[in-house]
Formats: sequence, C-alpha cells, structure tokens
Amino acid sequence: MKSAGMTENAQTTADTMKKETEILAINPGSTTTKIAVFRGGTELFSKTITHEAAELKAMGDIFGQMDFREKLIREVLKEENYDVGRLSATVGRGGMIIGLHGGGYRVTEKLCQAMRNPGNPPHASSMGAELAYKIAQPLGIPSFIYDSTMGCELIPIARISGLAELERYGCCHVLNSRAQAMNYAKSIGKEYKDLKLIVAHMGGGISVSAHKGGAVIDISTYDDGPMSPERTGGIPLILWTKMCFSGKYTESQVEKLISGQGGIMSYLGTTDCRKVEAMIKDGDEKAALVYEAMAYQIAKSIAQMTVALKGQTDAVILTGGLANSSMLTEMIKSYAEHLGKIVIMPGEDELGALAAGAARILKGEEEGRIY
Repeated sequence: MKSAGMTENAQTTADTMKKETEILAINPGSTTTKIAVFRGGTELFSKTITHEAAELKAMGDIFGQMDFREKLIREVLKEENYDVGRLSATVGRGGMIIGLHGGGYRVTEKLCQAMRNPGNPPHASSMGAELAYKIAQPLGIPSFIYDSTMGCELIPIARISGLAELERYGCCHVLNSRAQAMNYAKSIGKEYKDLKLIVAHMGGGISVSAHKGGAVIDISTYDDGPMSPERTGGIPLILWTKMCFSGKYTESQVEKLISGQGGIMSYLGTTDCRKVEAMIKDGDEKAALVYEAMAYQIAKSIAQMTVALKGQTDAVILTGGLANSSMLTEMIKSYAEHLGKIVIMPGEDELGALAAGAARILKGEEEGRIY
C-alpha cells in the first residue's frame, strides 16, 4: 500500500471546494442500506432502505446484490428530488480487508477488486466502496471509504496470539469508536492524536479499543473480549474445543453459537437489553447476574487496554446504543472508575462519521490513502 499526497486529484478537490461541500454517505448492512446526504456537516436527508432477507439470499453472495442496491440508492435520490450533480464526493462504509489503516482511502478499481477477494470475511460493509464508486465515477468526483471495520493498527506486540499459526488482527467498531474519540477530543479543545483513550463501543456486538497517536493500537472484541447481547466473547478454549469435536454441531452451527446465539441470548433467550433490565426490576436474579457479568467483562477489557497505554489513560469513553442504559453504565463504572475518567457518549452516527471523514479529506485536513 502507498499513501496518496494531498495534491492527488488536486483539480477535482479544488473544484469541490469552490462550492459548499455535499457528500453522499452509504452504509450497507446485512438487510438494510442506509444513505444520507450532508451539506457542510448538516444532514439534508437520510433513508434506511430495508431488504427482505430471502430476496437477498436469492442473489447469491453479497456482491450479487451490488446492482440491486445501487438501483435502490438512485431511486431514493430521485424520490428526494436530489440533483446528484451537486455532490462533491461519495463515501462508503469500509469493508473487511485485513491490513487497512484507520482513516480514509480513495476508492479505486484495485480497492473494489480487493473487497471482492473470496478470502475476506463475508460482510455487507464490503459493498460500501464499490457502491460509492459506482455513484461517483459518472460524475467525475472522488469516492472514499472511511474507518474500515478492519482499520486497526495494532502494535506488533499486540499481534502475538500465543499460537504461531494465528496472528491477532484488528477488527472492531472502528468507525464509531474513532468518531466518538475525535468528538471527545474536540469537546475539551484537544487534538485526537494527542490523547490516549479507551473506547468501549456497546451494541449488539461489543468492542473495547485503545487509542494512541490517532490510531487504534489494541483491541478486545468478540473473539477474545467481553460477551455482548448476541456474542460469546472469549470462552474457555478447552471446553469449546470439546464441543466443536463432539459431533453435535456443524461448522455453521458453531459460528452461529459464537455470533448470534451467544452472550445474553444464550443465557436469557433475548438480545433486547431493555427486556433484560425489566426482568431485573421484576426481581429476576439470573438476569441480574448475567447482565452484571457482561458489565464486569467490559470493565475487565477496559483494564486490559490500560496496559496497552501503560496506564496513561486520558479518558475511558462508553459509547454505542447500550451507553444509553444508566443501569449498565453504572455497573461498568463500579468496576472500572478507578482506571480513569469515564465519559458517557451514547449512540452512534455512522453516516455522519463517514461524511465527516470524507469532508476532512476534501479539506486537506487528512490524507486519502491509496490501496
């Protein structure tokens, strides 16, 4: 990989800066395609396009859905009476390519082909680059991806797994985690790159990441970190190995146990933490134990990340949808508040984060790398 200098596509970038920047952000999910258009940081409109799972399955792999999703995006833009000629750039959710850095990449044919590599973990976000490219190319404007799911820059020591054949790789909620870290830095008048932060993104999946020098340098996530509403997190390997070779499960069933049927779902039969909290308020002791166990595991992962920062932590940020729960955040604080200042920044705005990243590249505040 190589970095593109700020002057690459200089004429295109200069042209975009003559007018107020308008950016189309695209976030493809497993059964939705979310889009929004932003002008100068303000959302003009947004739309969540819902897809029937059976309809998508009939198209084969995720890349068989590309033309279908592009057509629907264009239909929404037309319904909104939006003139795509006003766009300065497009930006898509980054996909599952191991080795990407945090931040933005200009979308090229090479990057689109890399996203289609069958060796990559299958994930709907891998369509983001090509969808952005397809909209942008006929308009002669740049397209980007920003903060790919795999955009962690783990320090060498964090890549050692304990088994020579397996290297730890960076895969977490990079987009929202870095966006909230940047928002926090701005709120205290600091530069993100000058802070040492720990961010716990808490939703259907949970990841905890250490941030230093403007990069994610270590993570604790679904395969070695805390359990979440639907994922196991780290589990006892000897017992797990026996389960895998018991003859009771196929490979796909094993994968579903880890992600989809694990965590809170495994214990309580639901992934809805609002229901869990209602159970706790009604006196359900098992629900209380399991929910606090999730908080306990999140706190342990936060403690792990303080090691990556050698104890020099400026703040611990709790974010994602579950950060709206005062019950959960108070549980986490009871175990982790001695580790540093805890800041609660609920929710996530992935489309806004994508557009903001693309805008910084257009302004020359960040570089757009070339894959």
